[in-house]
Amino acid sequence: MSITAEFRAPAQRGEGSEAEILACLERIAASEGFVGSAQLVRFLRYVVESSLRDEAGLLKESSIGVTVFNRGSGYDPKTDPIVRVEARRLRTRLAAYYEMAGAGESVRISLPKGGYCATFERTVEVPMPSVVGGRRAWPGWALAAGFVVVSILAGVTYYRVSAADRLVSRFWDSLLGADKPVVLVPADSGLVMYQDVTHRAVSLSEYVSGEYRADVRSPMTSRRYTSIADLEFATRLSGRPEASKRGVQIRYARDVRMEDLKGGSVILLGARHSNPWVELFEKDATLRLTHDEVSRVFRVVNKRPQGLEAAEIAVSPEELRNEIYGIITYHRNREGSGRVLVVAGTSVAGTEAAANLLLDPTRLRPWLEKASAGAEIGGFDMLVRDRNLAGNAPQAEVVAFHVESNRF
Repeated sequence: MSITAEFRAPAQRGEGSEAEILACLERIAASEGFVGSAQLVRFLRYVVESSLRDEAGLLKESSIGVTVFNRGSGYDPKTDPIVRVEARRLRTRLAAYYEMAGAGESVRISLPKGGYCATFERTVEVPMPSVVGGRRAWPGWALAAGFVVVSILAGVTYYRVSAADRLVSRFWDSLLGADKPVVLVPADSGLVMYQDVTHRAVSLSEYVSGEYRADVRSPMTSRRYTSIADLEFATRLSGRPEASKRGVQIRYARDVRMEDLKGGSVILLGARHSNPWVELFEKDATLRLTHDEVSRVFRVVNKRPQGLEAAEIAVSPEELRNEIYGIITYHRNREGSGRVLVVAGTSVAGTEAAANLLLDPTRLRPWLEKASAGAEIGGFDMLVRDRNLAGNAPQAEVVAFHVESNRF
């Protein structure tokens, strides 16, 4: 008699280990999340096969850029973040695979943050004690009791993990799983440049009519610019399993019309300063970002301060170099039948900090639990803060969290 227990350990080079990993690699490559992305599969094969051969020298950002993504010999990762962007996308797709189609896999392939060397984990069977000198090492009743305890603990752990995973999935399904694709509107970086030059804010009505563009005739008013952080968020969001139902419809902010926002769920990236459409959905939010075009000061406005929270936080251009803020608001779409998610920051790094929290199930889960009432996830507003490290956002801390009083 034996008990099968699961533990995490690096895959050994013993007989069959490498074959198991490569077989798992093929199943991943053929899965729904990877079969349509040849570039991502090529990246995954490269890091897995190089890791199995202990070729750490090939798993540097510069080497991967040249070999996998066909960058030239002069490839500079500082100016072209393709490897980092695709690595994040790969981690998201792998996590989704093991949550869904690969839940029963005996081998787990992962790409830990901070590097490009793949790691391998597997489930092993732990045998029970054998008969020694005609007697069992453990009494039968103890063996049975131990089995029951292990089963109960395993069941409780599985239930907790599954329930938590379902909560995150339910949140994304409320946005991505509707009858029609969610409309995702990235920030208009050209609008930001225009307002910085003219020192005047563009209202939503001006933005929709396009009248403001007659003031300054330059590429900034005619070309389409957005941030790499917004595009990365859209890419990672499209990789979630819930998005496989209807997909994500990305609309440039200048092309959006009122009717586009009334039919279902909407995701807006940026504050009013970079995405005027946010104005339509701020009535339900307790947190918002404003920007003074003359002083270039960002303000975090807290309409419902709790405890020691400030009613307003002003961040000057000088302070933005060191400190960033991001907000996440999630409420019912009063213009339609779905939900509205707004992700914004005092800078690109601030938006990225908020987006990173949203796309990290471990960090998002506790806040969803606070906003949940039974089977429903109520509306909420969240403020995050972090240091600005060379324009990049590390792991931000949550400094304010408000749950909608009238849950839907």
